[in-house]
Amino acid sequence: SSFGSSTAASRFVRRRAAALIGAHSAASAMERSAVAKQGNLEPMVTGGTISWDRSRRPYFSMGEGTLRIPMTMHAENRKRLCERLRAAAGDIGEGAVILLQGGSENSVYDTDTNWDYKQESNFQYLFGVKEPDCLGLLRVSDAKAVLLISPLDEDYQKWCGPNKPPAWFQSAYAVDEVANVSDAKAVLESLGAKEVLVLRGGENLDSGLKLPEPSFEGKESFTISEKGSQALWDNINECRTIKSEEELKVMQYVNDVSSHAHIESMRVARRAGQREHLAEATFKYQAMLRGCFRTGYSCICGSGRRSAILHYGHPAEPNSEVVASGSMRLLDMGAEYHGYTADVTCSYPVDGRFSEQHRAVYGAVWAATLAVEMALKPGVDYKDMHRLSQRTMLEELKSSGLFVGSVDDMMAAGLMSYFMPHGLGHQLGLDVHDVGGYAPGVTKKDDPSIKENLRLGRVLQEGMVITVEPGCYFIDYLVEKALADQACAAFINRDRLFDLWRAVGGVRIEDDVVITATGCRVLTCVPREMEEIEAVMAGSEWTVSQSCCRSYTAA
Repeated sequence: SSFGSSTAASRFVRRRAAALIGAHSAASAMERSAVAKQGNLEPMVTGGTISWDRSRRPYFSMGEGTLRIPMTMHAENRKRLCERLRAAAGDIGEGAVILLQGGSENSVYDTDTNWDYKQESNFQYLFGVKEPDCLGLLRVSDAKAVLLISPLDEDYQKWCGPNKPPAWFQSAYAVDEVANVSDAKAVLESLGAKEVLVLRGGENLDSGLKLPEPSFEGKESFTISEKGSQALWDNINECRTIKSEEELKVMQYVNDVSSHAHIESMRVARRAGQREHLAEATFKYQAMLRGCFRTGYSCICGSGRRSAILHYGHPAEPNSEVVASGSMRLLDMGAEYHGYTADVTCSYPVDGRFSEQHRAVYGAVWAATLAVEMALKPGVDYKDMHRLSQRTMLEELKSSGLFVGSVDDMMAAGLMSYFMPHGLGHQLGLDVHDVGGYAPGVTKKDDPSIKENLRLGRVLQEGMVITVEPGCYFIDYLVEKALADQACAAFINRDRLFDLWRAVGGVRIEDDVVITATGCRVLTCVPREMEEIEAVMAGSEWTVSQSCCRSYTAA
């Protein structure tokens, strides 16, 4: 996709508005009631994100100008998972059936309003269903899929629109059968279930949390396989780690949208005296125009020294301060579409021109970004890329006068951990910190040589989508700790430190990257060179398109 200039953007907005009032495929319409038929009323159009092409194949889309995602993508995901499980024959018994529980809407405390709902990621991966309170059954032997939906009472229609019949769900989500959740026991029996596999195999390596185990009436009649459930956990994580061709199209789309929205934020929210949240509002508006009504995480829109707060923008610090003249901005925002999210960070000077101090820090981070991206390819251990980014920034910051001494000695002392206290990157997909950052059975704690929270520490494979996000920050308490650490303080030029600390705050550059057979392709398309950034902020055009994305062939 290509969004291009502001003129092209205006055309897009007009087409998008027209699409919102356009009619959907007749296949998405509901059956008419007897009274409606007497009045010769057309069926009410609902279920608008699911439509059908001329061959009656369902797809997800947010309307004209947005990406069409065939629901067969999820069928292929189911097939791929079952093939992996059948290959793990020693862990999976005969008659194994996977049981997944979808997400639920939750009330805001004791009120009658709900928290923002998002489908559970594994359920989204295998079924692509937007409705809450569903169960999914998947027979391992042949990937037969049954969607179990929650029946809705008549009164639901008054508040939320017509109830969709099971036939609609079967057609819309390309599954083999549809039944009610109350029929789970009978459907499992009809599938010949001799053991049931659930996602109880492990905890999320980033949050430390586990998914709740599915519950249904008659569950006690079936054996929940511990060994098989562990295999399910490991294999669904590994499946999600390697993106299919259709998933890569989605990842490119959310990057295209995010890139355009970042550029508009750079142009609109660039004046001193504005509040930081104007950048967030601009990004979300531009993303919504292109069908991305959610962001994959809370927007981080720091300025000045607040750019050093890694997860700024949380409820206690909601991107609310005034942007000062001469400061740097750090904007970390990613659009989400059909559950898949981008994760993009741009850093730039508020006034549109990089000062000498800005150039020293931004240049070091950009050099690290390029060094890593040029080295990425299948077979490379991402832990080595983390170390490469640290070494590159140390060399660059030494050249600009912040550090003195041997870079080898700085690496041995762990100096950069005070100035980049996070890992180089992570997996990306249905979650911003996606699963599969470590191979099954391996955790971050297994390599004590890396002090930072490195969310991706494994050998790279073709088809992985990852982030490359080096950064350099002057975080008050960490700078103080660095100066108190005698081994590290000896490397620091204090005068230069205070000069950069005051002027910069923090810089991060974050690209989303897909690993190719010979290297990598950058999905993100925003200005990165300092001259490019200054030109765009001065009004130069910047076209967002796949043809402009950088690609590298590693040595």
